[in-house]
Amino acid sequence: MAPDPGICQAGFAAHIMSAPLRPLDWSLPFGDPVAQLSWSPDGTRLGAGGVDGRAAILDARDGRVLHGFIAHEGGLFRAAFSPAEDLFATSGQDGRAKLWDPLTGAQLHSLEGGASWVEQLAWSPRGGWVAVGAGRKLHLWHPASGVVHVSAAHRSTVTALAWRPDGSRVAAACYSGAEVWDAGTGTHVETLPWKTSLISLAWSPDGRWVVGGTQEQSVQIWELPFHPGDELAMSGYATKVRELAWHPGGRYLATGGGEPIMVWDCAGKGPAGSTPRILEGHAGLVTALDYQRTGHLLASGAQDGSVLLWNAGKSSTALRRFQAGDSVTEVRWSPDGKRVAIGCRDGTIAVGQAPV
Repeated sequence: MAPDPGICQAGFAAHIMSAPLRPLDWSLPFGDPVAQLSWSPDGTRLGAGGVDGRAAILDARDGRVLHGFIAHEGGLFRAAFSPAEDLFATSGQDGRAKLWDPLTGAQLHSLEGGASWVEQLAWSPRGGWVAVGAGRKLHLWHPASGVVHVSAAHRSTVTALAWRPDGSRVAAACYSGAEVWDAGTGTHVETLPWKTSLISLAWSPDGRWVVGGTQEQSVQIWELPFHPGDELAMSGYATKVRELAWHPGGRYLATGGGEPIMVWDCAGKGPAGSTPRILEGHAGLVTALDYQRTGHLLASGAQDGSVLLWNAGKSSTALRRFQAGDSVTEVRWSPDGKRVAIGCRDGTIAVGQAPV
């Protein structure tokens, strides 16, 4: 069954209301389009990566630059703090993934990806392992032990990564589905099939679902353990679906793919045959989504430069609005859920407060 969000909209009243505009805690001109933002585990620092290859460690209280460095010649794709250790990882167009000391800005380790670009990088939820997608292969890297598992070649370039919540497995998206790998051994576990290309991937916090955004303006979802024929497609989006965010309890899935945000209820029998809650408030395509790690607030950013905060499980009206720069590229909640970091295409980095 394939619920169509475009059709479902007719059953809901429009909720395009002007949320209260709030001032930002601080705003910084980073200088180049922001590729990725990431909070340190203790929430005191913010890591930033620019598409030109630069990276910086910022003081999260005021945006002061603690360390700035060229991470990758030619360009940067991913930049992320370990969720459990004081380590900062990046990947880029020099064919490498790198590990940095955020206290000094010094490079600690470098992994050769075996391809011209290393586009995908994701820490395991408990730290330790780093999944690296380079060309058609997945590398599972444990810098502390020096262990590196390299997968067999996927059917196409690895386009997205998603870790199982317990960190034991990682899914890699490619053409015709997602391949699931065991982190400890590097062995292939299962295939989650799809007929064409996936461009985004997310594993639900309760471990029940894996969801992928597709080139064909739809969302593909697999319930685990997977049984052939049980896959579900949710179609009718206006654009390719790159934006996916899970509520920390695993019940709600927020998706972009247009100006409205679709929030699917995945409890009980799941979203099959259901109608999503529709969140309308942006005047441009949604470009970024993130749920609090604890709590219920969803942050969304869009091409119009606005960032909205929602309690999407209860209401279709935004609670708060920020305006940081031009088109938003990143929204990331702090570990304590009290602040949201914002990155923009014009190079603006900013932080705003959540409602009390």
